Amino acid sequence: MPLKLPVSAIVLALALSAPALAEDRDFCANRPGLDTPACTLAPGDGMIEIGLLGWDHQADATGRDDTLTLGDTTLRLGLTPRSEIDLSFSTYVHDRTRDSSGVSSSASTGDVTIALRRGLAGPNGPIALQAYVSLPVGKLPGGAGDWGAGVLVPMGFNLGHGFQFTLTPEADAAVNSSGSGRHFAFGSAAGISHGLGKALSLTVEANLFRDLDPSGHDTQAVLAESLAWQAGNRFQIDVEADEQLLGGVPNRSLMLGLARRFR
Repeated sequence: MPLKLPVSAIVLALALSAPALAEDRDFCANRPGLDTPACTLAPGDGMIEIGLLGWDHQADATGRDDTLTLGDTTLRLGLTPRSEIDLSFSTYVHDRTRDSSGVSSSASTGDVTIALRRGLAGPNGPIALQAYVSLPVGKLPGGAGDWGAGVLVPMGFNLGHGFQFTLTPEADAAVNSSGSGRHFAFGSAAGISHGLGKALSLTVEANLFRDLDPSGHDTQAVLAESLAWQAGNRFQIDVEADEQLLGGVPNRSLMLGLARRFR
């Protein structure tokens, strides 16, 4: 399948050339990290967030699996003082598996996810409600094979002395591993972040998830560390490293991306 990088390149160019924004809210990006922020964009404000590169690695005694994701993109638009809509998709996903039978690989685009976030206590938190639905437009390895949905309750609290605490409980109608039908999955992410100067912040998070897939129930846990560098009030570059603690998730993951706000 041909690599669809030109699409990402065009989107990135448009984001970087967007006109200046009359600032009225703090910078609020979904990425990086496991948690979802409780803040929303101002009405008419937009943001583009691009995962330039993502790598997932999983290995055991029977073989190894590596997944490369390019152009993992989220487009966000503020609708009202307390609500926004998000559209997410992956431009290119490539999976390579090596086991006793040899080496195999496949590539595709990913599914499309539409999300609505509503601030429950104001436009910038500390608590919000987000609902999403995923549409099965992609094929394996990037697509799940069927539609899914879920609800998140993002929360964020200032602990003082430059520390912030985030929590994101979640309940999903997750797509079965067979690619048809759905099952219940639930859990939460939680984290602590702290500024390392005016522009750089460090976040440490963990999540714990229970997945009730018909093929086998699984308890999953991940530890994540991320750095975000905010260049001014409209642009951010970030890097994230995840490590498996428990369950059927990648042993390790690395991600590099950016976010740009515009009007």
